Amino acid sequence: MTDPRLLFLTDRGERHQLDALNSAPSGLDVMMKRRLPTDELMALLSSVDFIISERSEAVTADMIAHAPNLTLIVRLGSLLVGIDTEAARAKGVRVSLQPVLGSIYVAEHVLMMIIATLKHLARSFWQANSADHGMEAHRTDENTFAFNWLNVQDIGSLFGKTVSILGMGEIGVELARRLVPFRPAVVLYHKRDRYPTSVEADLQITYADMLNCVRRADVLVTLLPFAAQTDQSINANTFDMMKPGAILVHAGSGSVIDEAALIEALKSGKLSGAALDTFEYEPLSPTHPLVALARDPHSNLLLTPHTAAASLGAVGRADDFSEIVRAVRGEPLKYVVG
Repeated sequence: MTDPRLLFLTDRGERHQLDALNSAPSGLDVMMKRRLPTDELMALLSSVDFIISERSEAVTADMIAHAPNLTLIVRLGSLLVGIDTEAARAKGVRVSLQPVLGSIYVAEHVLMMIIATLKHLARSFWQANSADHGMEAHRTDENTFAFNWLNVQDIGSLFGKTVSILGMGEIGVELARRLVPFRPAVVLYHKRDRYPTSVEADLQITYADMLNCVRRADVLVTLLPFAAQTDQSINANTFDMMKPGAILVHAGSGSVIDEAALIEALKSGKLSGAALDTFEYEPLSPTHPLVALARDPHSNLLLTPHTAAASLGAVGRADDFSEIVRAVRGEPLKYVVG
C-alpha cells in the first residue's frame, strides 16, 4: 500500500522548507512546492490526497477539479483567502483552517517589543535596579508612595497610536488581532496584494501604500521577507520620512534594515526607540554598533537574539502536519470549517 500523497504549497525559502520536511511524520509522501507553473501544478494534483496551503498559495476550483483523490485541504493560518471553499464542499473535500504556531509566537514577541519600547522598559529596569537616586525611602500605604519618583515624562502607550505593519503576512494578521484590545487609533498595513474588505473589517486594519504607512506611523512594524527589492529597503530615506519620536520594531528578515542608518536615527533623536529580533549579520558580535548602543539604557534600543519563534521547537514545526495526521488516522479533525 502506497503512502498518502501530500502536496504542500509554500512560499518558504529552502532552509525553512527543509525544516518542515525533516519534521514531517512518517507514512506520508510529502511534496513541498514553491510557486509552481500552472501546468506542473495541475499534473501533480492528479495523485494528491491532501493539500496544505499557506500564505498566498491559492487552492482554486480548477485545482480541486484536477485532484480526483483529494479529501482534505489544510490552510495554515487564520484566513481562508484564496481557498475556494464552495468548490471543495461541492466535491466533498473538507477544509481546515489551522493556526500557525510560529506566526503566533512571533506576533506575541513583536507585541511585547512594541510595548517595551513605548514604555522605555530597558531604562526603567536599569533605574529600578541601580536605585541611584539619593532619596529617602518611606514605607508605603494608601496615601504614602513615591509615584514616578524619577519624574520621567516620556512613557508611552499603544492607546490612540497609529501602528503601521509592513509585510502583512500571517504574522501581521496575528499581530493585528492582538492589537485590537489596546485600542490604537488605526492599524495601517501594506502588502503586495490587498486583503478583501471583509478581512480588513474583521481585523480592524486599513490598507495604505508604503509611503503613507511610513509617514503616519507612531509605531512602524517591519515583517518584510528578504528579497532583492527589500534588501536594505528600510533605510535613511525611510527614517527621514517617519514622524519625529516614532519607534521601529523589526522581526522580518535581518538584512531588510540599514542598521547604520537606524543607529543614526536613534542617536539624532529622530526615532525615540527601536526593537530588533533579526540582524544583517548573525549572531551579533560584542563589538557590533547596535550592541554598543543597546548597552546605553537611555538609547531605548532593545535587541533580542532571533528568539521571536524560539519557543516553537521541533514539536512546534511538526504541528504543520497535525491536521493531516488526524485525517490519516481517521481521527476527528480539530480545525475543520463549514
